[in-house]
Amino acid sequence: MKRTNTLLLTIVFIFFTACENKKSGSQDIPVENTTEIFTQQDTINNKKPTDNTTTADHSTVTTSSTDTFILTDSKQKKYTIQVDNKHITSADIGEPVILINLFATWCPPCKGEIPYLSDLQKKYKNKLFVAGILVNDLQDNTALEKFIGKNHVNYYISNSSQNDAFAAKLVKTLQLPTNFSLPLTILYKKGNYYIHYEGAVPVEMIEHDLQEAMK
Repeated sequence: MKRTNTLLLTIVFIFFTACENKKSGSQDIPVENTTEIFTQQDTINNKKPTDNTTTADHSTVTTSSTDTFILTDSKQKKYTIQVDNKHITSADIGEPVILINLFATWCPPCKGEIPYLSDLQKKYKNKLFVAGILVNDLQDNTALEKFIGKNHVNYYISNSSQNDAFAAKLVKTLQLPTNFSLPLTILYKKGNYYIHYEGAVPVEMIEHDLQEAMK
């Protein structure tokens, strides 16, 4: 009887020991495997998509940072200008200083500035390119030629269908409101923004800044 009890206790002890070992084994392996799987998944889901997203975002910013506009006057003389933030470039313009004047034919202060801008273009013709950009005032060639003759304009005036978009881009780079004041005159030196004037300003002020930019 004593032997039977001893044998029975031995069997029970072996049974519980085996279950405990099995329980421990079943915990260790899944936990360890799961940790390894998560590590590999993090590598796949986090690193690679992050790298791809960064590249894609950078590519998007790079391609959309520069806008190109084609300006056209009444004689179909075209100038292509690229705008990248406060920097403009044009292979068609050789003068180192560019004066862009956003104006409209129905704007009295704008018309009042025309004689002064014509004088500046004549005086600094080898160093300065003056471009009048009609804004919200698209004229046909006949009407524009009549306006140019009546006001004795001797500088370039664009009546391109892209004028408004070009003006909006320039205004945005200056962080001005969309309903900006006319005339708006912007001075660039070697393509880089130099200064701008909102509304009509004395020609002496513009000429002083021109002379400084030309140094």
